[in-house]
Amino acid sequence: MLGERLEKLLAAVQEMAPGARGRAYVDAGPVLERDAAARAGLGWIGKNTLLLHPQRGSWFFLGELFLDLELEYDRPLRDRCGRCDLCLKACPTHAFVGPYVLDARRCISYLTIELKGAIPHDLRPLMGTHIFGCDICQDVCPYNVKNQAMTAEPAFHPRGDLRAPELIPLLALTDGEFRRRFAGSPILRPKRRGFLRNVCVALGNLGDPRAVPALARALREDPEPLVRGHAAWALGRIGTPEARRALEEASRHEDEGAVRSEIAEALGMGAPVPEGR
Repeated sequence: MLGERLEKLLAAVQEMAPGARGRAYVDAGPVLERDAAARAGLGWIGKNTLLLHPQRGSWFFLGELFLDLELEYDRPLRDRCGRCDLCLKACPTHAFVGPYVLDARRCISYLTIELKGAIPHDLRPLMGTHIFGCDICQDVCPYNVKNQAMTAEPAFHPRGDLRAPELIPLLALTDGEFRRRFAGSPILRPKRRGFLRNVCVALGNLGDPRAVPALARALREDPEPLVRGHAAWALGRIGTPEARRALEEASRHEDEGAVRSEIAEALGMGAPVPEGR
């Protein structure tokens, strides 16, 4: 949608300046979007490494239109973060090395979307119930808190079927069902195996025994070793007798080395320590 509007803008520019050439980019191509936007006066790069605008916060999308025309330059905005460090303190995985510096390898958005393999064990308990991306460092930003008006653009409204879905049924999705349910959604990016990996971690962190049958079935039957391994971890986190029986049964039949390692470690976890201890 944003790309289509940039193409219309290019057409309008070419009507005003015949012969002008241009190219639009939206989250694609070798473009440092935030830096270009900051130099264009659309905001400043905040301590959470996102572009912030005093009236819009960081709740907006960026697109670029490159032109072979001389244009007047806008002045950059000064940094207005001041002494605020709410975003740095709020990150569950401690992904911020310091102000303005993000270790993407610890960022929940990276872990749930871009990472293709197993999620590091030490980060799994810190991820909570996030199964696709994370906005915590945006949610706590004062510039976003005071600018929370719903967009008038229908294309940006949330899809009702994607709003906080029940996690347990997601484990039963086949590849075809996954692609059909999330067609037209960025959730397709991690593919089924990455998405269900995330669901397993979330269920493990919830610690709800009702998830054990679905996790046990995933550990026993899922075609993806990545999903089976994280299902084993989740069962170990839940730690009920039923969960341990599922792990022990799987240990006698699993052939994949990485999954066997996950099962062995899960069996050594024991029951999770209750919160507040």
